[in-house]
Amino acid sequence: MLEKSEILFDKLNRQWLILSAILVPVLSILISIVLYAINDASFSFVTHYLSDLGAGPNGVGLVFSVAMILTSAVTIFFFLHLSTYLINKKGNKYFILIAFVSGLISSIGTFFVGIFPINIYLDLHNFSASFFFLGGFAYCLFFAISELTTPRISKYQALSGFVVFFLFFVFIFYSSINYFDPELCVIESYISEWILFFALISWIIEHEIFIFKAEKKNNNLSL
Repeated sequence: MLEKSEILFDKLNRQWLILSAILVPVLSILISIVLYAINDASFSFVTHYLSDLGAGPNGVGLVFSVAMILTSAVTIFFFLHLSTYLINKKGNKYFILIAFVSGLISSIGTFFVGIFPINIYLDLHNFSASFFFLGGFAYCLFFAISELTTPRISKYQALSGFVVFFLFFVFIFYSSINYFDPELCVIESYISEWILFFALISWIIEHEIFIFKAEKKNNNLSL
């Protein structure tokens, strides 16, 4: 299945898909943050979760919800792109498939985070968010293992995945504590989620740039 996705990328504009996977989540979330901060001076990274943007004033919530829905779509292409690249590099198909399925689950969770705003559908929102975080925890681990065991892939490339995997673990750890005692680690939970978000975005951007350069180099060599 993943091998055949190369046909899809050939039919679509690969560069636009890469650009979308980078720009859609980055710009949409940054716009939501700026709009929220403009309309509510109480916003900060130590008092709000990422999901709180979905409850933002003056249309900020709608911007965030649309951003999550769009992000869920483009990240699926990212996971497909990365998986295809690693398979073509003779990576372990078992690990890559687990990583891709985990990414798909995470993207589905992202979609429903956009559908169910935290201020209206708290339980459904948290349930959806759990798919995003647990899926992310898994795909970062298995993509990192895949890169570590794939020939001619830099070990530093794999290391970046383990770093984000650890940040997923840290946030899930603090969130689990907050579930039983909401006051014990609340600031740590806020901060760890924002650190995770920016690290994850950086990981996606770095990987898209890495794959783009590698594919461009291969195309030049084949000419």
